[in-house]
Amino acid sequence: MYLESLTITNFRNFSTASITPSQTLNIISGANGSGKTSLIEAIYCLGFGRSFRSGTYRQLIRHDESSFIVFARVFDQEGQRHQVGYQRDTTGDVQLRINQAKEKRFSALARMVPIQLMTPESIELILGGPKVRRQYVDWGVFHVEHSFYNDWVSFSKLLKQRNSLLKSKRFAVEHPYWDQQFAEYGERIHQHRQHYVDGFVSVVKERLKAFLPNYEFEFQLRSGWDKELSLIDALAKHREQDIRYGHSTVGPHKAELRILANGEEVRNLLSRGQLKLLVAALKLVQGEYLQHKTGVQCIYLVDDITAELDSESQMKFCDALVASKSQVFVSAIEGESVLSLLNSQDTKMFHVEHGTVKEK
Repeated sequence: MYLESLTITNFRNFSTASITPSQTLNIISGANGSGKTSLIEAIYCLGFGRSFRSGTYRQLIRHDESSFIVFARVFDQEGQRHQVGYQRDTTGDVQLRINQAKEKRFSALARMVPIQLMTPESIELILGGPKVRRQYVDWGVFHVEHSFYNDWVSFSKLLKQRNSLLKSKRFAVEHPYWDQQFAEYGERIHQHRQHYVDGFVSVVKERLKAFLPNYEFEFQLRSGWDKELSLIDALAKHREQDIRYGHSTVGPHKAELRILANGEEVRNLLSRGQLKLLVAALKLVQGEYLQHKTGVQCIYLVDDITAELDSESQMKFCDALVASKSQVFVSAIEGESVLSLLNSQDTKMFHVEHGTVKEK
């Protein structure tokens, strides 16, 4: 899929701005603080319902305004045009629309606008805690296995209920029912993830042979409980510990994706530049795997494409981006310098200055 048009209103420093992007490569240039990253951020919001930058949603709303709107026309993999819109006001109220009809769940919009983001901070996929890697896996499972979302929503409610019950005297009496439900949905979540990782790993390993040929990579998905036990048995084993801490200490919410290079944790072996190239490969291949499994192309958003990559790594990454034949949005201070790295005939360049966007 790809964006045919994008319009934003009262978003960050933009009063209103509209672009008609290329189906492949789009370069957004501008000085620091001009708003080029905000344009990428607005597209990201369509796929995630939130910003990738720190701060609250109120900071997305232009000063002295009551709400922001992000509106786009998108083409899906079958060539059908859709209108999608996302509005949020200062009270936190959210309005979603697909083809002018109100939509209650953001998941419906997220499926229509699958986004992969790469920024200098994306290295946290490796250096950050297990939650970041769980979210990475879950993005892929969500877009490939549609039953995953409902199972995850059900499990999340059960997790909240069980944690609340653990702080109550009723837990001793009521836990058998909740533990059974918790275990059932928890096992489903792990099975979804494991099935996805099993298929994904062979593809990403092949790509890494070209990106980082001196290393042999291994990916291990840990379920979040003792691997020798079923989840219901693990809950029983850790029951006293759960009561003591007042929350569930085992389950898929504690899962971890370990990434090893030559048998060692990658964060302990690879340089920062190599880690960034690894993250770039993981993001690229996840998008490619989505297309392979479903026929859906994701949109790649890249902020500061050259940061901490040597010239050879930049070329590998840029060649792979173009070869994906997906829609790509790249921000840079100097657009021409990026254009020399990305060899695509279908390219549009946009310049951002003082909250306005002009096609060059």
